[in-house]
Amino acid sequence: MSRLQGTAVSPGIAVGRALVVERDAAPVFRLSLEPGAVAGEVARLETALEGSREQLRAVKDRLSREVGTPHAYIFDAHLLMLDDPLLRARAVEVVETERVNAEWALRTVSEELHDLFDQFSDEYLRERSTDLDDVIGRVQLNLRGSPDAPSLERLPGPVILVASDLAPSEAAELDWEKVLAVATDVGSSTYHTAIIARSLGIPAVVGLKDATRRTPSGSLVVVDGTHGEVVVDPSESTLEELRVAQEEYRLEDERLRTTRELPARTDDGVEVRLEANVEFLEEAATGRLYGAQGIGLFRSEYLLGRGLPWPTEEQQLDVYRRLMEQMHPHPVTVRTWDIGLEALGSRGPSSPNPALGERALRLLRRSPEPFRVQLRALLRAGEHGPVRIMFPFVGGVGDLHLALALLEEAREELRRAGVPFREDVPVGINLEVPSAAVVADLLAPEVDFFSVGTNDLIQYLLAVDRTDPRVSGLYEPLHPAVMRTLAQIATAARAHERPLSVCGEMAGQPLEAVLLVGLGFRELSMAPTAIPRVKEAVRAVREVDARRLAEHCLSLRTCDDIVRFVRQELPEAAASSREPA
Repeated sequence: MSRLQGTAVSPGIAVGRALVVERDAAPVFRLSLEPGAVAGEVARLETALEGSREQLRAVKDRLSREVGTPHAYIFDAHLLMLDDPLLRARAVEVVETERVNAEWALRTVSEELHDLFDQFSDEYLRERSTDLDDVIGRVQLNLRGSPDAPSLERLPGPVILVASDLAPSEAAELDWEKVLAVATDVGSSTYHTAIIARSLGIPAVVGLKDATRRTPSGSLVVVDGTHGEVVVDPSESTLEELRVAQEEYRLEDERLRTTRELPARTDDGVEVRLEANVEFLEEAATGRLYGAQGIGLFRSEYLLGRGLPWPTEEQQLDVYRRLMEQMHPHPVTVRTWDIGLEALGSRGPSSPNPALGERALRLLRRSPEPFRVQLRALLRAGEHGPVRIMFPFVGGVGDLHLALALLEEAREELRRAGVPFREDVPVGINLEVPSAAVVADLLAPEVDFFSVGTNDLIQYLLAVDRTDPRVSGLYEPLHPAVMRTLAQIATAARAHERPLSVCGEMAGQPLEAVLLVGLGFRELSMAPTAIPRVKEAVRAVREVDARRLAEHCLSLRTCDDIVRFVRQELPEAAASSREPA
């Protein structure tokens, strides 16, 4: 038995068999094979190797015809590598002796050969490792093309997913219905995979560092997403203790669900609207289950999966319409594409730092058409229910004017085509860039509502990459700079009578939610499973007391001072928080 400690990001306890995924150019699964399946797996490997050989020969022949034989010599080396016993025979040996799938056998062989290449003193020979990657990558692609290849969309579940990392696009493709829990080597509480797991009520622990290395595929694993622990091959006594805790959590979750019909109203009668953040249609039902009064953030970029082709206007309209049907009569707020250059195919290189690069509205000048299609679909969706359009990554009034001009173009296109749409769909911005927060008073007259994306706003204010485990501990939602910025935004919204919400993870923490109410926020959007605990915290406090607490926090000098003060004043809310603020 081994215990791994990480960061708790989605509460609950799950017990199941591990499926280990490590990211290469694409996810590589390590699957344990039954003895009777080994021969078939070897045959699948041989088929992929033979297919790769035919492809390499075809490439060599074409190059010989088009540019001459001397330039095609490199593929002779690739063909020799493909048939080398150190690759071919060794990969077959790994499948047969370790009883693992062909993809994992190739990964094992690749690591062994790279170690061998690194020992060469000759620079030219060491550089041939890139040829090795090319050859093995080709075989992996042919393996993935086989109908029985494991993939994120076809998990051999139900499983505990153990991964080094999961990109947002991979998380979007994942067959979540077969995922019992998630454990990753990297990540933080605001990590995209953590956010999705929390939304779906799936236990998750991140930041485990070496879980993929220390977890044998197929081993029995317990993931405790409440305390941030993963237990591999637990003893019978440990397993029994964790099963008792699992049942206690299930009963508490059922109790909290009974609050879904209760209003989120402070003890002195102030109403607070609690909404859900969602990525997928399926999460809307989870939101209703936990009492969501609408969708405060639909991250529309998850419609893209791993990129192109872009969803058509009709496909998007169908998704937005179905979201509103599930949440009727409550509103649905759709954030327009918050994407980087990688979603635009070959039109430009990815930014060195995507969080600060050419993304979202900054891409309008380069490629406005995908945004125009989305805006037309959203305007048309307004005919079917209360939808709201939210622009992300607005840096100031200039960015907003660019987006509003595109929106007016979309309206005009629909008018000319005679297509019915709602003219006055509410339009707001996701305040997440510090420059926008500073000029919130200038932005407020231009929009119908504000929604604060605290995840990015905090990391930009504090210069902390929330996905980097080396500095993620410095990510402090209750830092005085964060509190003062939120107060400034609230003042601007109040002065112009604009609805004000928070759609970042900060809204889903009971203690922090109470402070947000004290600052003047009346709409909080969060992972659906966080709604009951936040509702309990809101119902247990008077708004006048929450306002007094928030005002006092604005006078404190450090995050530690604020945390100590609030935990002293709100012990019950602090106890129900997922993790220390």
